[in-house]
Amino acid sequence: MSSMQIDKAANKPSIIICTYPHTGYEAKLRELQAGMEEEGVPCLLADAAAADAVALAYKGAQVSPLGVGIGISPDSLCVHYQKLPERQPLFVLAGAGSQAEWRTFGYNAARLVKGLPFKTTAAEVEPAAAAAAPAASGLRAVSREQGTSRQAAANDDMAELYATVRKIVLKVLQENVQGHGEVNTWSKTP
Repeated sequence: MSSMQIDKAANKPSIIICTYPHTGYEAKLRELQAGMEEEGVPCLLADAAAADAVALAYKGAQVSPLGVGIGISPDSLCVHYQKLPERQPLFVLAGAGSQAEWRTFGYNAARLVKGLPFKTTAAEVEPAAAAAAPAASGLRAVSREQGTSRQAAANDDMAELYATVRKIVLKVLQENVQGHGEVNTWSKTP
């Protein structure tokens, strides 16, 4: 993104969509924008030279006044939140996807800003935690040549634990934004 686009983004509260121009990205962009428009959340576009959707979304989230960025690349689509680590986005759609999935990503980016529950499509949109957990935590399976089966099991357990904790944290964050996380004084009495 150029500095002019970053300055422009700082003046208008909006979701930043970073795109890597490629064949067919206009259709993805149209559906994303339609989903955000239906939710009433504005967006700004920025072209990028990199084709990594996760990096693009993270960059967009960091400069967005709303803290949400979307990355579009030839092989994936990503929604990122500024408070999440760079390589651990909120949602990732690997592969081409469908128009319904693209629009759902637009809805969900806008709903993240508004603090509403996320929408899903018939092809369930999975949080990126399950796919990114082993890579993001630095864990990998250990072969028998490299170590014992006990070490491999421990690494698998840690990866599963990491994915579970991440799902819980995302759920708590979502409920907190919706107001479900507060404790009322009437609920403290027996």
